[in-house]
Amino acid sequence: MDIKNDSVFAAIRDINEVLSLSNEPQKLLNMTLDTLAQVLDIECCWVQTINVRKRSLSLSAERGFTSAMQAEMASMDMNAVFTKQLVGLGDQIVIPSLSNDGLYGLSSFRSAGYKWLIAAPLLTYRVHGVLGVASRYKKRFHKETADLVMVIGGLIGNALNKADLSQQTPVSEKREQPVNKAQPKKTVVPAEQSSPPATPVDKPPAKAPDAAFPKHAHSMKSFRSLHR
Repeated sequence: MDIKNDSVFAAIRDINEVLSLSNEPQKLLNMTLDTLAQVLDIECCWVQTINVRKRSLSLSAERGFTSAMQAEMASMDMNAVFTKQLVGLGDQIVIPSLSNDGLYGLSSFRSAGYKWLIAAPLLTYRVHGVLGVASRYKKRFHKETADLVMVIGGLIGNALNKADLSQQTPVSEKREQPVNKAQPKKTVVPAEQSSPPATPVDKPPAKAPDAAFPKHAHSMKSFRSLHR
């Protein structure tokens, strides 16, 4: 039985809508797995993200995991066949029947009763982690499921990348501190003291009127009166 096209598009639309609701990675993953389990009608799904420091995958969110499954996934390093194919090569893993699988191990999934498993890388311009789904019901495996999981893995990877960028604190450029330039010292000039009043210069005494002038004036007056 195949998944109908309208169901595929509806699943992608629902997942994409959920991914747009939050920029918090953990909240984003939890909401996505809840939606994925519902639209695919499966009991198990999980997301592992790359731990760069430890060079391993960390289980970030899961649905339907047993403690044995958690321990088995945590024990896988980057050299495990399962991890190397997903993260190293960026290829998906499709296991239609877990009972016949001998390549990837995953014994804890078989012990938990799961019949099939699909895992895909969270792939954008790089691999951010792994998305996996599994079910105890064989009839819920469809040939289109692997492609759908691959597409959803890319959507999750893109959303995680966007969330990481939005949460990073931008490194602000350091403001240049004003340089305290040495100011030239001002020479304080003391206020000029009021100079003492200048000693008055003695004026020369006025000359006594010349006695000859009145005599001359009288002679001229007599001369003018005689010659009228």
